[in-house]
Amino acid sequence: MPANKAPFTAAERRIGLLALVATVVLTLAMIALDAAFRPSLGFYDAPLSAPSSLPDVIDARPLPAA
Repeated sequence: MPANKAPFTAAERRIGLLALVATVVLTLAMIALDAAFRPSLGFYDAPLSAPSSLPDVIDARPLPAA
């Protein structure tokens, strides 16, 4: 039995670290690209602190039953 009882070799740890770094970089790049190129949602893209009324809409009532 070898004297080193580490579950992974140095090369395996290095590959794991590189995979982790690549995953973080790709995730951050995708978040940045999504924020830069996503379509505008117009009124619905406004922050939550903005008033939530639509222009020219006074009251919403159900249609009368016919």
